[in-house]
Amino acid sequence: MHSLSPRGLAVVDELAERHDFSRDAIAHMVSAVTDGNGEMAMFSHTEFGGPGQWMAGGMLMLSDPANHVLKARVDALCHAIGEALSHQPGRLVADENTAWWPVELGTPNATGEQNGLRYAYFARARRLVVQTEDTLRVYDTLDHRICGLAQQQGSRSRFTVTSQHGEVDLASLPVISTDRQSPS
Repeated sequence: MHSLSPRGLAVVDELAERHDFSRDAIAHMVSAVTDGNGEMAMFSHTEFGGPGQWMAGGMLMLSDPANHVLKARVDALCHAIGEALSHQPGRLVADENTAWWPVELGTPNATGEQNGLRYAYFARARRLVVQTEDTLRVYDTLDHRICGLAQQQGSRSRFTVTSQHGEVDLASLPVISTDRQSPS
């Protein structure tokens, strides 16, 4: 989770009053939505029912999919955070150098981390960077406009992306480069 800037802390206070979640839960979600550039978030917090994903286009997945009241509250919170991000002249999180991806790709459109895997998606460069343990792979996303990412657990772990073409297995995308590095 990121450290919040003074403006970010003020937004957390404002949202806590309106959305009836704890400051800790809201700070967690501000960090997650910030990672997704106000358009998407991967999060895991007990007040949100555990792990989940949100996308501004209307997709919300919670661990308890039948809890429609919680889904509505989480969706409203995420939209409010995305709105705050779009109207803030300053950033909500404190500046820190957290780039673990190749710097020449610039700023990602979305990032996330779950179960020892982390990713950064760069729409303009058409690249997806995925780090698992000590391996960093850069994928060519071809003509896919990625709007979702999922990691399937179990005996055969699988990572898929969702684009305008539907669900795509990560293994089907061309690998541009593979590097070994120490995880941070």
